[in-house]
Amino acid sequence: MDHLIKYAIFTATLLMSIESVAKSTEISPIKPKIVGGEVATEGDWPWMSALVYTFNEVSTSLIVDNTSYDSLAFNGGVAGSATGITVDCGIGDTQCSDATDKICLIERGDIDFSVKVENCQAGGGVGAIIYNNIDGILNGTLGDDFTGTIPVVAVTQADGVILKDALGATANLTVAQSSALAQSSTCGASFLGGKWLLTASHCVEGVDASQLKVNVGEYDLSNGAENAQAVQRIYMHGDYQLDIELDNDIALIELVASVNNEAVTLLDLEQTSQLAIENSAVTVAGWGGREGYDAGGGPTSNFPNVLHQVDLQLMTNGECKNTLAQSFTDLYEGVFSPEGVGITDAMICATIAGGGKGSCQGDSGGPLMVNTNQGWQQIGIVSWGIGCAADGFPGVYTRSALFTDWINEITQGIAIDQSTELGIQAQNNALSSQLLLVNNSSLTAGLTFAIEGDANFTIDDSTCNTLAAGETCQLNVSYDAAQVGKHNANIIITSDNNDIPTSSSRVSAQTIALASEINTQLSSTDEALTWYSGGDSAWQLDNTEAAIVSGTIGDNQESSVMVTLTGEGELSFEWSVSSEENTEDPDSPYDALYLYLDGALIKFIAGDVAYTSDKVEFTAGEHRITWVYRKDAAALEGDDNGHIRNVVFTSTAVTTPTPAAPTPTNPNARSSSGGSMAWLSLMLLVLVNMRRKQYQH
Repeated sequence: MDHLIKYAIFTATLLMSIESVAKSTEISPIKPKIVGGEVATEGDWPWMSALVYTFNEVSTSLIVDNTSYDSLAFNGGVAGSATGITVDCGIGDTQCSDATDKICLIERGDIDFSVKVENCQAGGGVGAIIYNNIDGILNGTLGDDFTGTIPVVAVTQADGVILKDALGATANLTVAQSSALAQSSTCGASFLGGKWLLTASHCVEGVDASQLKVNVGEYDLSNGAENAQAVQRIYMHGDYQLDIELDNDIALIELVASVNNEAVTLLDLEQTSQLAIENSAVTVAGWGGREGYDAGGGPTSNFPNVLHQVDLQLMTNGECKNTLAQSFTDLYEGVFSPEGVGITDAMICATIAGGGKGSCQGDSGGPLMVNTNQGWQQIGIVSWGIGCAADGFPGVYTRSALFTDWINEITQGIAIDQSTELGIQAQNNALSSQLLLVNNSSLTAGLTFAIEGDANFTIDDSTCNTLAAGETCQLNVSYDAAQVGKHNANIIITSDNNDIPTSSSRVSAQTIALASEINTQLSSTDEALTWYSGGDSAWQLDNTEAAIVSGTIGDNQESSVMVTLTGEGELSFEWSVSSEENTEDPDSPYDALYLYLDGALIKFIAGDVAYTSDKVEFTAGEHRITWVYRKDAAALEGDDNGHIRNVVFTSTAVTTPTPAAPTPTNPNARSSSGGSMAWLSLMLLVLVNMRRKQYQH
């Protein structure tokens, strides 16, 4: 059975920084969407665009004792049909007994969906039904590494309870892939003309540009997937901050080809400020859910296929701060300062008296628009809020006028990767990367480069001194990992022609120190392994079980440990973790222990996971295997740490044929892998300095 074409459904989540909050306070962040609005008229918003993933439609069918149940396919599953009587397999954490030729009924829980299904199949099961353990639809993924071959469907908690009460009934399930192309919208965007679109950074963080598509001028998501345009590049603002507050939440998307569509214009900064003073009427559009909820409530639902819009009123930032501070004071009986509610100069607020209307989940990245004497113009980008269309909690938008120079630098000048994380490196080992430069102007540019800030970074600009219109080049950036700690710098580009604007880039890296005590603890007999540790707190020895444990860290901090080696083979180990788990969305953990190979994320574990055996395989060369225990911006659970033990490097023997003549042989080539760390971007449901609402499963 062929694997179904995989698609991603990303949910934008938001956060807010609020000072002086009691640790016991619980507030849920908003998820931007249209609430209390109306269906938009087709053609009114020709620049309105949808960020989408396209896929071949997948249909499912589930019939149990002649009763049909609504079901969904799992992302990464396989096509096929199965018939058998149902058997209870619990949460699927072990091989399901007595499952031969049966359909496994499995409850959602702390175990990966793929493991549940594989345990079903190992017990002889021919199909699986996984039911939710909370209200609502279960949208799950089996992952890229899923090796099962049986069909799997998801059902609601209510239907799962019914099926569990009828164990032994005959079930028929089918997962089928059609040739029809469909699309799943993740966020909105606005078309700026040519190849360029404007959206929110939190919509595209961690997104692979080669997989994302944009449907420009979209109206009805239920058709037109074949019109979605391929994405060439994504430029997130270099000062975008997710961990502190959703500041500078703006990004540009460049398409592979230009689109002939009407573009939106951006309102200037002066008019933006004046219209906010006048509390002018504005309109926001999107495909977000339509069910609102108060602060601390949620979640939303009722996502439409057809574009919706809603009318709101602007506020000054002062009015927005005062409103939020008063709402928090009333709701949580604390003292909240207007200056501590996370509204910056890069934001603008909109609301309506009494609440009940606003933007929310699924609308992120879309335009907030105002009707001026120049027609409709964009004044903001859907970013974040608290609750959903809740009274006293205005929606917060990126103030687009503040970024017109930045937009021009990227779209009409010398564009460069805006922010690059070179990752973690062992002390006294160099690290390098290449940053892409693109000349989006119509002129040839003579360029010079400078490092502003940390002297640990250097530039080799020999290939990028002259860049013709439309040309690209790779700027070589090196990092000298001599000094332990975190390092940051800005790359400043200067053009010999003042008519060619230039952008800048932020680079960062981290050096961790040699850890001889870890070497002694875990691999004293293996000279091929060398250990390093650092971050906000280094890993420590755990002598009770011949292991190491991550250091004590706080919110938004991390503890890292790395082993370096050379050669082809595998590194086996045992690891465990006790951390705060995101049971709502296990693929987006709150606090977790992450595993990287040469800077690329391999996997992570989160929650309460006992020691589990695992391994990393690699080809010949020099390699870095890194474990990072990382915390989000709020709350903790369990022991709040990770453990590693029983680390063993097994080298793969290389057989060299005997030469016909005694000619010298060349040694195996060794390469040092540099490049950017492929850090996992997590859209965390968190509030800085505040406790997140915890969901029980």
